[in-house]
Amino acid sequence: MHSKAKLVLRRAAGATGALSVFIFVADNVVSLQMVSGRSMQPALNPDSNMLWRDVLLMDKRVREGTNESLLRRGDIVTFRAPTNPNRLLIKRIIALPHDCVVPLASADSYVRVPKGQCWVEGDESFHSGDSNTFGPIPLALVTGKAITPVWPPWRFAASISGVPEWKLGRVFENGRSSLAESR
Repeated sequence: MHSKAKLVLRRAAGATGALSVFIFVADNVVSLQMVSGRSMQPALNPDSNMLWRDVLLMDKRVREGTNESLLRRGDIVTFRAPTNPNRLLIKRIIALPHDCVVPLASADSYVRVPKGQCWVEGDESFHSGDSNTFGPIPLALVTGKAITPVWPPWRFAASISGVPEWKLGRVFENGRSSLAESR
């Protein structure tokens, strides 16, 4: 075999190996995700005229509920819509298994989040289809957890975690004390 042909084969093998590693990392460790819509304003896409869309670095180790110990109240997650598995949504975890939540539409009742599920809500409730509409979601639908915005550049490393203050009084940790009282 000619040395040129060997060089081409060696480079092709190296490129194939590098591509395999890249795909593995993007599927299982970290990836980038563009955010569209207004349901997570002001934490995500704070520019109301939508000239810029946030791009997030996502932790994929939480996908399909395989590592639920990495999930906390206040985390922003992507998940498959329970009503349409082809649609990917992004919302904030408000409550974890065994917590109780007072839904927005019925202030005189509560929902206990079952084991293996979580309650998710958008920060901008008027523009959000979330657990107030479809109830708690299985952790198996979660595809990633937001780490930080990476685009636009001035949003890099912006703080996006934490449950908004106005939601704290509606969540009761393990069904006992409200998150607002425990602060």
